[in-house]
Amino acid sequence: MKSIKLLPFICLVWLLNGLNQNVQAQSKNDSDLVQFTGFVLTSDSSKTIPFATIRIMGSTRGTYSDMQGYFSFVAKRSDVLLFTCVGYEPRYFKMPAKNGTSKFKSVVTLDIDSFVMEEAVIIAQPTAEQLDYMFSRVKLPYDDYMIAQNNLRRKPLADQAANLDNDGYTNAKWNFTEYANKAYYNGQPQPIPVLDIFAWGKFLKALEKGDLKRK
Repeated sequence: MKSIKLLPFICLVWLLNGLNQNVQAQSKNDSDLVQFTGFVLTSDSSKTIPFATIRIMGSTRGTYSDMQGYFSFVAKRSDVLLFTCVGYEPRYFKMPAKNGTSKFKSVVTLDIDSFVMEEAVIIAQPTAEQLDYMFSRVKLPYDDYMIAQNNLRRKPLADQAANLDNDGYTNAKWNFTEYANKAYYNGQPQPIPVLDIFAWGKFLKALEKGDLKRK
């Protein structure tokens, strides 16, 4: 009987012990987090670097700097950060493990990425006559701007317009009329023009007036 009465007390002690362990683990995890804020600058600290990517190694988490090079995010004390930006060499940054506070501020500098170009040899022309000869004989390829100019010349456009059956105004008017008819008969079948009495009446009147004659 005594063991039965002690059973609720034992369960309560076990639950309180488990809650205490969870609270301790949660407090330990929270103490490991640091609010990391700072600026990304060039190596000589002359200007800020906007939109630099900041990634926590070994994870998919991270952030990027804003237009002024400022950033702020939460990281662990044991994290290793990778700062990258186009035109600059990547840099690894180790978070300080012995930081006493939950906030950490720092300035991260990036070095300009240097690259070696291929050797270019520039040879000057000995005389102005040879230079003039080369420029007068060389046929430069057409670029996009010159092709556009040739396509938009008035004479070729006028020749194309003369060979068209209808001009732009007539085509636009016909398209707008078709759209209006579709919108008017939306949801119901359109009448067949051959069986439409009103259409035949308009056709006969236009024929009498001579509107259908080829101009």
